[in-house]
Amino acid sequence: MKHITAAILLVLTLIGCKSNLNSAEVAQQKQQLEQIAVKIKQDDFQIVMNTAYPLATNAVTNVLNGILIPNGDSANRIDLSDRDDYIELGNKSVKGELSYFGERRISSGYGNQDTGIEFNGIPTNYTQYIDYKKGLVRVEYQISNQAESFDITIEIFTNRKANINVSSSHRSNIRYTGVMEQIKELPL
Repeated sequence: MKHITAAILLVLTLIGCKSNLNSAEVAQQKQQLEQIAVKIKQDDFQIVMNTAYPLATNAVTNVLNGILIPNGDSANRIDLSDRDDYIELGNKSVKGELSYFGERRISSGYGNQDTGIEFNGIPTNYTQYIDYKKGLVRVEYQISNQAESFDITIEIFTNRKANINVSSSHRSNIRYTGVMEQIKELPL
């Protein structure tokens, strides 16, 4: 009876434990990550946002729930599929236009109608590296516009899905998810 119990435990342990990637899968993942890292530097790829996750304080939650619930969104998760939110990638120049939901902590002046996050220029403190263990390419940089500065962290996975964290000098933090794709040129 002890041998049967031990055998059953051994089988359950082997079934329950997911094996690590085999060497062919590791090599394929490494190649995919290296291709993504090269494409990021080419300046013709962007991340199109599909969801925003604002830092939900009580004030933000109360306001956003009153506005967003009829649309099916909540203060913690906002669908951006009907918007054109994006970040253009590159190490020489970056551009971004993102909807913003959250608290603005410092005013950027009277009459400023800019409610979203917008930047366009040369990033500072730009770093890009491949984390083979986590299976992602991480890009970090700082960028400023006329009113505020942003710390941007982008994590792109082998399936080209991305997590984007934006930390602002004037606003509460916000996180986005999106998909990396090639920038499409408009027909003339």
